Amino acid sequence: MTVLVYKKGKWDDPSNWRPISLCSTMYKLYASCLPSRITEWSVSSGAISSTQKGFMSCKGCYEHNFVLQTIIETARRARRQCTVAWLDLANAFGSMSHHHIFATLQEFGMPENFLHVIREVYEGCSTTIRSVEGETAEIRTWNGVKQGCPLSPIIFNFAMEPLLRAISNGADGFNLHGERVSILAYADDLALTADDPENLQRMLDATSRAADWMGLRLNAKKCASFHIDGSKRDSVQATEFQIQGEPVIPLAEGQAYRHCSTLTGFRVRQIPEDTIQEILQDAAKIDTSLLAPWQKINALNTFLIPHISFVLRGSAVAKVPLNKADKITRQLVKKWLFLPQRANNELVYTAHRHGGLNVPPMGDLCDIAVITHAFLLLTCPDTMVRSIAANALHDATKKRIGRAPSNQDTASFLSGSLDGEFRWDGSDIASLWSHARNASRRLGKRIGCHWEWCEEHQELGVLVPQIRSEGNTIVTPTARGMLERTLKAAIHSLYMEALKHKPDQGKAFELTSNWDASNHFLAGGGFTRFADWRFIHRTRLNCVPLNRAVRHGNRDKLCRKCGYSSETLPHILCSCRPHSRAWQLRHNAIQNHLVKAIAPRLGEVAVNGAIPSTDSQLRPDVVVTNKAQKKIILVDIKVSFENRTPAFREARACKLEKYAPLADTLRAKGYKVQLDALIIGALGAWDPCNERVLRTCGIGRSNTWLMRHLMVLDTNRWSRDIYIEHITDHRQYQEV
Repeated sequence: MTVLVYKKGKWDDPSNWRPISLCSTMYKLYASCLPSRITEWSVSSGAISSTQKGFMSCKGCYEHNFVLQTIIETARRARRQCTVAWLDLANAFGSMSHHHIFATLQEFGMPENFLHVIREVYEGCSTTIRSVEGETAEIRTWNGVKQGCPLSPIIFNFAMEPLLRAISNGADGFNLHGERVSILAYADDLALTADDPENLQRMLDATSRAADWMGLRLNAKKCASFHIDGSKRDSVQATEFQIQGEPVIPLAEGQAYRHCSTLTGFRVRQIPEDTIQEILQDAAKIDTSLLAPWQKINALNTFLIPHISFVLRGSAVAKVPLNKADKITRQLVKKWLFLPQRANNELVYTAHRHGGLNVPPMGDLCDIAVITHAFLLLTCPDTMVRSIAANALHDATKKRIGRAPSNQDTASFLSGSLDGEFRWDGSDIASLWSHARNASRRLGKRIGCHWEWCEEHQELGVLVPQIRSEGNTIVTPTARGMLERTLKAAIHSLYMEALKHKPDQGKAFELTSNWDASNHFLAGGGFTRFADWRFIHRTRLNCVPLNRAVRHGNRDKLCRKCGYSSETLPHILCSCRPHSRAWQLRHNAIQNHLVKAIAPRLGEVAVNGAIPSTDSQLRPDVVVTNKAQKKIILVDIKVSFENRTPAFREARACKLEKYAPLADTLRAKGYKVQLDALIIGALGAWDPCNERVLRTCGIGRSNTWLMRHLMVLDTNRWSRDIYIEHITDHRQYQEV
């Protein structure tokens, strides 16, 4: 079934509507089992050219854009000629005849079982068009690959292969560091390269003949050409080329062609201002939507940040537009968190598991993207791309130091070294390698990352220190996909450490960042109220309006409830006596969760009672007694404010010291006693030592996960109610 979706222009013009095909779900499930098998066969047999990157398991957009940029840079540096033509096929996916598809698959020797399945899929296929007046009669389709079918991408690549081979046969292409580059294909997006206009025109003529034979048309108005002569003062030449008898638009200096989402040209300003503007507009739409606050942040991280990251990796982007976008994004995130703008920015940049929002700053995102792009190219599985990248890096390093570089020299160059001969500017043109060098130097100053050459394995790697723990991580070519994630984790840890050392706003985060159970509700809002989610961010940063928080003027700092000399958040949540009943209910909520989860096999459970057969007046919160085995478990619960790490350590030591005499008395009576304390922060910090308590109580793994979450959320809920009652003087709970 085909559904028409309006795009733009006049409503009564069918060309302004995009057809979207809907296939049977069962059919798509069956068809999705085949593409990986066919692709594996096509790569191993060489049926699909290595120049075709579309729908293949590679970073094709990045690789093609790099090769094109390197061709232009080489022509400028070596004062050579280069010509490029970008071709746009009109309705390529819908124009391939089924006869051509079957003939091509058979010609390339596709196994008969695959070929039989594809024939079954395409023979006798039809569609209906759905409109407001109902569905049309069935329309037989004789051309094009099926839209929405998992098999279509790899079938389209096979159908395009005769065109690619017709262009590359006999083409000289452009000699780039010993590699002949003639055609770069990404599905139906083609870029032809040659070292002089005559060769490029011959390639365009071959393209025209092959396209005519295949029944394809090229949209000359959307094609573009480019001619550089680096030996002349005016390097860009207005050379005209033709395709299928129509002129191709020549690009002038400063003009760009958007190839694989990246602006390519001679001395082109690659700042994706339109993309940045689109992202900011989408962020504004997210802001005005009815999504929950955490859903808005997830939408930003899931859709908008990867979009800008994709563009940054293949472009040379100035930081000023990025900083403006970063400022607007940061303000929106703080608005969604109900934080004042004076709140520390580090919270926005910190990872979810450490209590942050996981929104990276644009500048860091750009540096990480450039370093990752350079590393992926140097370790690319495509031998041609890898060779071009290695030779281009060699030339850039040689230009910097004035001699043939060693492998260690290239690592020092990429690390941004300014020692010795690296401190001199070689007057080289800007390239990916100079951008990667600058990015490595900036990040190296902050997180200590740098490039290293390993003589033993003869490979280049990136060393990333672990900020939160001792040791380093070296990302090697075999783990090339981990570099971006490793650098982001190091940056997140950097901001987390900076936030923890803030004298005022970092006290709570020193404890909440230690265990992801303290922050499990931040990303998805699970099991929590909107009011609690809004409350917890402000209180952890100590950005709530209290008398002691006023920094200017002579305003009274006394507690409005009990008259204590300093009205602070720790005082309200843990010391202000008018809220003692609420503290008890908060304590009981945690206690009830623990009691319900204790394994019955451990013995009889008693709550807040004196222990028989002893003279002690102490009443532990939870006592588990197994008289048959002469075992007793004593657990006392404490809600302590997150006043840095010593707060939890002292609270636990105080509880153990208090009940130590009782434990000694029971041991003297022949009991095996296990004494411990369960400590939870008033703002939801989970003490890692609590894990030992849960294991002692015989709580299984799944229940342990649930207990952490429920105890943290109940603590947050009661703390919020205590604070609101303190400020508004309205009771927030009911006695049960």
